[in-house]
Amino acid sequence: MTKARPPQVGRSALGLAVALAITLLAALPVAHACTRVLWMSPDNQVFVGRTQDWTEKAGHAFRLFPRGAQRVGAVAENPHRWTAKYGSLVLTAYDMATHEGVNEKGLSGHALYLAEDNSFPRRDPRQPGIGVMQWVQYYLDNYATVAEAVEAQKSWPFQIESMILPNGFPTLVHVSLSDRSGDSAVIEFIGGKARIHHDRRFTVMTNEPTFDKQIRNLKQYRNFGGDRPLPGDRTPTDRFVRAAFYASQLQTPASPAEGTAFMFSVIRNVSVPFGAGDPKRPNIASTIFRSVIDLTGERYFFESTFAPNVVWVDYSRLDFGNASGEQELKVEQRILSLNGDVTGLFEPAKPLIFGMNRR
Repeated sequence: MTKARPPQVGRSALGLAVALAITLLAALPVAHACTRVLWMSPDNQVFVGRTQDWTEKAGHAFRLFPRGAQRVGAVAENPHRWTAKYGSLVLTAYDMATHEGVNEKGLSGHALYLAEDNSFPRRDPRQPGIGVMQWVQYYLDNYATVAEAVEAQKSWPFQIESMILPNGFPTLVHVSLSDRSGDSAVIEFIGGKARIHHDRRFTVMTNEPTFDKQIRNLKQYRNFGGDRPLPGDRTPTDRFVRAAFYASQLQTPASPAEGTAFMFSVIRNVSVPFGAGDPKRPNIASTIFRSVIDLTGERYFFESTFAPNVVWVDYSRLDFGNASGEQELKVEQRILSLNGDVTGLFEPAKPLIFGMNRR
């Protein structure tokens, strides 16, 4: 990426209690802060990084899913069924969802919170369905590139159904896709309909407001057509502008490791420190982890904010064959005892049961 390019912009109770909880939560601005940044270096290396800002640890773990895995939609009625075409390495959350990840073809996906105007179609049990906690995984299972995934979604034969997380928050999310060519897309469901923003320039995603509004806001700032100075607050709009600006300033790295460090420097800048959350604005939460995927060099890095060390998985060395079965590394739980290359530390695991299929 050079400065001459266009700016890089780019994230239960039961019965009556459940209904009341959904109503109350929907009325709150509960979009917890996260940031995703995609960067193609001037020598065409591609890196994607994210911050995960949340109210608690969510048991994040690396999990290897082999190609050929059999999937069942995590919905109560009429689940969609499919077979994974590609193997993937993901970070799971709450032992029930794919939070982010990359497949063996170099397609990556990240789910970030989005409360504003976010709604999936009303569930019609006459149509097949998948759970929202499988949304990222469906892309990784089935597509090799962003363009392929975007085109296929236009005729998906199923619906996506939301759910309530273990901490009581509804799963109001949007998704970013990236691939090793540097292509990018941001997908949001607004008013029950998918809005797909597909452009290599759309490399930053945060939370509210919706992506179209983020782009309009960006144009008010210096280096992006406006005259406002670089903002410094913790809000999603300010983080969006800072991430876009700092990514646009990165130079050619001397090595893939340095390129990874460059990406970490950007996402650390838009992280929210411990103690900086705002109880009056629940869309401000502390960063609990950061990740960087080197899509060119096929390495997946993880940094917990509860530990001073960084670990990584060289996923070019993983066996995504069906005979390998699922494997797991509980990276968040074990982070204080881990450091550096952890590729060889995966252990056999029982198949992950997504969301509602746990019942």
